[in-house]
Amino acid sequence: MKIEPLAIDGPTSAPDDPKGPKPLSPAHTGRLVLTPADPHAAPDSGLLIEALTTAGFLGERLGEHLGEGGARAFRIGPGFLSLLAFAGCSVWVRDEPEADTRFAHIRIPPASAHPWLLSGRNTRAPRCLGCRARLTDWRERTDHWAAHPHAGVSCPSCGETRAPWGWDWKQQGGFGCLFIQVEEVFPGEATPTQSLFDLLIRASGAGWHHFYVQD
Repeated sequence: MKIEPLAIDGPTSAPDDPKGPKPLSPAHTGRLVLTPADPHAAPDSGLLIEALTTAGFLGERLGEHLGEGGARAFRIGPGFLSLLAFAGCSVWVRDEPEADTRFAHIRIPPASAHPWLLSGRNTRAPRCLGCRARLTDWRERTDHWAAHPHAGVSCPSCGETRAPWGWDWKQQGGFGCLFIQVEEVFPGEATPTQSLFDLLIRASGAGWHHFYVQD
């Protein structure tokens, strides 16, 4: 399938007003996040990169400016569109890095020692798996979870206690030690195919799942 550019527009100042505000960066479209189903699992990222490159999901390595926090960043590869299922019949993906323009690429940050929460502006209060009550103060708890990775969370309704990753986050956030982040994918716009999951399972020996985050 041919890859065509997708423009992502953001608000800017009037071009004829040199004293006006500087152009604003476009809002983050979103990212598709892949992570092992076991939040404590941290597969060898080198083996994952090798497998994803061989399958054409990853393209060439990108510059260090995209590797924030020690992450490795890659262009999308020739097999990218065959390993993700996009909604709609016409798929446009901007895959060329240009100044002040967001583009599709893949980032793999270093693995962490303990599970941590990856969340964003689209993340909503998770629900208890037992009674379905919402954990409405979850944002106030994130620092505690980061400092106490083995702490449990008691449901304010039924009292059942489980780890924070044992709540239902509805694919709007999630915990893990290792993440594969597909940048500039709107939540629900693309889903991993079974072929991609099978590839990750073979490379890591672990099951995987996905969710979406918008900065």
